[in-house]
Amino acid sequence: MPEKILVVPKSYLFQNKKKNFQGFKAGENRNFIKRVAAGSFYMPRHEAERDPRYKQIIAYSVLIHKNLIFLYQRINASSEKRLMLKYSLGLGGHINPAPVQSFKKLVTLNLNRELREEVSLEGPYSYRFLGIVNDEKTEVGKHHFGFVFLVSCSSPNVEIKEMEKLAGSFIPASQLISYQPHLETWSTLVLPEITRVIN
Repeated sequence: MPEKILVVPKSYLFQNKKKNFQGFKAGENRNFIKRVAAGSFYMPRHEAERDPRYKQIIAYSVLIHKNLIFLYQRINASSEKRLMLKYSLGLGGHINPAPVQSFKKLVTLNLNRELREEVSLEGPYSYRFLGIVNDEKTEVGKHHFGFVFLVSCSSPNVEIKEMEKLAGSFIPASQLISYQPHLETWSTLVLPEITRVIN
């Protein structure tokens, strides 16, 4: 059975380009969230990947521990060839159907599912919503719209589960500048806000 993911028509989300933007918007952004909640529906993933009329909704989780930030790289076995060998600050996951009563619970349930699938975290963690991210300049970005979350880990011990696809670890935030030329676009867009929050 094909995977179904949450999508929203670009024309509805951006009101026929009047509200289109490039970059990261910090804060609640209630109007955009309301539009996604009201105008979204599920579509087979393989169809959404080929149809530029829709934005796939992504929960994008940035992991931190004190002044450390989790940085990972997609390596040769990764299924996302367009981001191969790029570094990323966020673990991103599509929104799949779930038996919940609210849009907020739907997003956070999928956020937690993605974390469980991608990494093993030692100890409890908490998360908070940081803002939204959108990129219209790259082929990957044109198909996705991100809800960005900051995940505060109680321990720096994080283990990647799919080591044949990803490689990563916590690094001091002060070292991020050296990785900036090699970051995927969303990470570049959220980096200033993450740096501000950590400092």
